[in-house]
Amino acid sequence: MANSKAVDKETKKMGIGKIVLIVLIVFTTIPVMIMSIIYFTNEDFKFIANKYLSNIAGPIGMYFESYPTREEREEQKREVAKYLVGLDIESASDKLTIIQKEDEKLYLDLIKIMTQMDAKQTNKIFERVRQNSIKKDILVSTLEQMKHDQIKKLQDKAKYYENISLVNAIDEIKNNLLNEIVSYKEMGLIIEQMKEEFAAKILKNLDKEVALRLLSNYESNEKRKKMKKILSKINDREKELINIANIYNSERADKLLSDIGNDKKYKLNELSIIYRNMNMIQAAQVLSKVEDKDFTYRLLEQMKIDEMLAKGNDLLTPDIMNAVKVYREYNKEIDDLVKVFGKMESREIGNMITKLFKSRSTPKKYTFDNGDQIVISDQDIAISILKKLKEKTVADVLTTIDKNLASEISKKLALP
Repeated sequence: MANSKAVDKETKKMGIGKIVLIVLIVFTTIPVMIMSIIYFTNEDFKFIANKYLSNIAGPIGMYFESYPTREEREEQKREVAKYLVGLDIESASDKLTIIQKEDEKLYLDLIKIMTQMDAKQTNKIFERVRQNSIKKDILVSTLEQMKHDQIKKLQDKAKYYENISLVNAIDEIKNNLLNEIVSYKEMGLIIEQMKEEFAAKILKNLDKEVALRLLSNYESNEKRKKMKKILSKINDREKELINIANIYNSERADKLLSDIGNDKKYKLNELSIIYRNMNMIQAAQVLSKVEDKDFTYRLLEQMKIDEMLAKGNDLLTPDIMNAVKVYREYNKEIDDLVKVFGKMESREIGNMITKLFKSRSTPKKYTFDNGDQIVISDQDIAISILKKLKEKTVADVLTTIDKNLASEISKKLALP
């Protein structure tokens, strides 16, 4: 009986101990669980907790100290956002889709920061993410594949034109449109797929109405507006260069060498516009003094192409080449005479110059296909020689000849 009472008493004690233990566990575990949930779901609480826990000595403090602060976390987000904005739309949307699946809040934060950096680019990326998230049925997929195939076909045709000469490309485009082999809509879409610079050259050298009609078939309004601006800029520059050509017509050929005797000041295509709009004789005079044969060849080739594009034929460069030949032979003859005259006394030179000026010999005439003429008289030869002699020598020579003739020569020497 005594033993039974002792057992009951012990059992009661154990029951009370269990209850106390359970209570202790509940009141310690539940707060810890709640705090843990808050820690992992509330970012503000997490940053505050990390700040205090990092002050604990030992490994625990070091562990929490390794977590980034709020400022560091925001800076990391900005770095990622900047990186994503700089990517192409496809790559950026792929990466954001992965982030969205892993962390929706981080995804939204990044979109917000990206919008602040570049709203236009971010909208494009966001739209691509949205499109990618939509489940596509077989009909939509088929339509997209059809669109892709159509674009590929247009791109292949655009590359074909880019790989042939500009003259041939324009001729083929004109013929295809004229004979209705290709519609204006399709050709407009093909040109839209070309590189901007090449597309601009194509449109620039087509009839204005044809070019506008092709531009109206661009699928992208943005590309159409940009191309119109490019063409407008090209036309404005061409007008400017034509005005420069008119100014150069009144200058001495040797003074123009630094400007248009090389491609340092103007690009080759700009020089072509200048030379083609200068007086043919003046253009030939300048080129006859250019020593760089490679430059001369490249320029004439560019001029030939531009003439073919503008007029359908090239009658200009053959005339210029023939005129250059005449002037080069003339310049060589003058150089040889200057060497001879340089060894003579001033009075002897004066006598020779007087004879040339009073000569009644028939001037040499060179007529070109465009009707222009180069006329070289003995007086021209005399003036050319004097222009190449030293100033002091010329001054001495003029004192040895008739005053009226000297005055006439002085006026001619002052002319360009």
